Amino acid sequence: MRHNPYRARKFNKNTYVVDIGAVCYPYLLLGEEKALVIDTGMNPANLREYFETITDLPMMVVNTHGHGDHTLCNGFFDEVYMHPNAIFDAHGGKLSAEEGPFQGKTPDFNPIPVTEGHIFDLGGRHIEVFETPCHSPGDLMFLDHENRLLFTGDNLEVGQVLIFYGDGETGATVKIHRDILKKMEAHYDEFDYICPAHNGSPIDKSILKYMIENDERILSGIEGTADLPSPSFNVDMFLPDEERRKYVRCSEWKGTWVIYDTRRVYESKGLFGVNDGSL
Repeated sequence: MRHNPYRARKFNKNTYVVDIGAVCYPYLLLGEEKALVIDTGMNPANLREYFETITDLPMMVVNTHGHGDHTLCNGFFDEVYMHPNAIFDAHGGKLSAEEGPFQGKTPDFNPIPVTEGHIFDLGGRHIEVFETPCHSPGDLMFLDHENRLLFTGDNLEVGQVLIFYGDGETGATVKIHRDILKKMEAHYDEFDYICPAHNGSPIDKSILKYMIENDERILSGIEGTADLPSPSFNVDMFLPDEERRKYVRCSEWKGTWVIYDTRRVYESKGLFGVNDGSL
């Protein structure tokens, strides 16, 4: 029998999370009529075949954003949704079946655009889509109304949040991050737990408020450490440019970590163009 690397952990009556190491957590959400997979990871083993050992419901995929560690296994599924801004990251010729890092071992896919306000109806379970662009311009979060879960991708977790991707008008800033978290704070009474893409899940929802406090400390002028001691941040991988490392800091506050470029706090003017932080 062929070895399958996946192991799912069930954390409520109809929700599973798969921990496959350094890449993101794929989630499997079961409704009465359909199943939703949030992110697929980048292991070349067939994730769909594994999930079919758990459920026989028809499955569709939605991505929190377009980075490869969240999307490379999308092609095992027939129906894949992502924000239009994520399509370039995941499907703009970079990660095709022929050109991607697995060189054809994972199938290609045709993404379906999805934007704010869309609701995935799984049958007795409704997942609402929110646009939260910061870590990447195609970021989405998902609110599971019946199970009171918020799926946050890479914009909210306890390992670290990286706020330095993108150039020009799409460049991420600390202010943008604070603003998208404040947007989700308006729904604070609608969920009990947060389900991030890395570094532990589910986690207590109070992390949202602490992360907002962390951002506001940075915005007030309190600078983080240059040592970048986040538990899962590989400096050589994320910051190969030694000149840029001079400006990157890590701010730790109440169990949250924000890694950011000091030139991109309120705006990214100068190095990356101008971004006023508006959503």
